[in-house]
Amino acid sequence: MTTTTKTEIPAGTWAADPVHSNANFEVEHAGVSVFRGGFKPVDAKLTLSADGPELEGAVDVTAISVDDENIRPHLLSPDFFDAERNPRIEFHSTEIAGDADALEVAGELSMAGASLPVRATGRLRGPVPAPGAGEKLSIALEATIDRTDYGMDWQMELPAGGVALANDVRLVVELEFDRSE
Repeated sequence: MTTTTKTEIPAGTWAADPVHSNANFEVEHAGVSVFRGGFKPVDAKLTLSADGPELEGAVDVTAISVDDENIRPHLLSPDFFDAERNPRIEFHSTEIAGDADALEVAGELSMAGASLPVRATGRLRGPVPAPGAGEKLSIALEATIDRTDYGMDWQMELPAGGVALANDVRLVVELEFDRSE
C-alpha cells in the first residue's frame, strides 16, 4: 500500500483516533428521503507487516446514534441489530489492494448474528507528521450491503404503495490512524 506520493507506509500498528473516526450508514426511507445513523467510537487498527496489511474494526451496537431517539430502541431490537444477542459489529479485512486514490478493501462484516463478505472502495491519505510526535494517516471507505442478508427483514408497506425502507444500505467509514514512534 502506498500514498499518493508513492512513499511506503511504515510497518507497525496504527490505532484509530476515536475523535476523528466514525462509521455511518444511510438507507432510503419511504422512497423519498434518506435515513442516516452512525456509531461512535470506532475501535480500529491497521497493521502493516511482512504478511501484508490488515484492517480490523468494531463498534458497540448500543453506541448507535440517530436523529430520532424514539427509533433507537427499534433499531436495537431483534428486527434490526439484535443488540442483546449481538452487541458488536465487527470487520476483518481479507485483502487490501490498489493505491491511495483507488483503495479496495475486501473482508468479512459481522453483525446481527451473520458474518458475510463485503468489498469496500475508498482512499488513503498520509502518512503525515502528527502534531507533537508520531504520524497520522486516514482511510475513507464506502460499501453497499443488503440488510436482509443480515436478517434485518423488518418492513412496512406504505399506504400509497412502496415500502418504508430500502434493502440496500450504504456504509461510510472514515478512520484516522495514529502511529507513535
